[in-house]
Amino acid sequence: MSDDTAMALSNRRSFPLRTLMVCFTIWLVATEVLIFDQVKFNARIDLLEQATRAIHGPQLLVPAERSSNFPSAAAKMENL
Repeated sequence: MSDDTAMALSNRRSFPLRTLMVCFTIWLVATEVLIFDQVKFNARIDLLEQATRAIHGPQLLVPAERSSNFPSAAAKMENL
């Protein structure tokens, strides 16, 4: 019986390093996309603030953070 156990352990596949590398790469790309999307969102808000100040228009309410897709969560609002 101990020979069967030793045989089973020796035939066991090694850790799937390729799968780990693929998952890490997908996670890294998704994280970069989210970061750049947030940077682009912040840049657009800054441009909107500058345009509002340039035309001396009334204060606008803009989202301080991106709203989520959940209906119960409301985005914070800031006065410009």
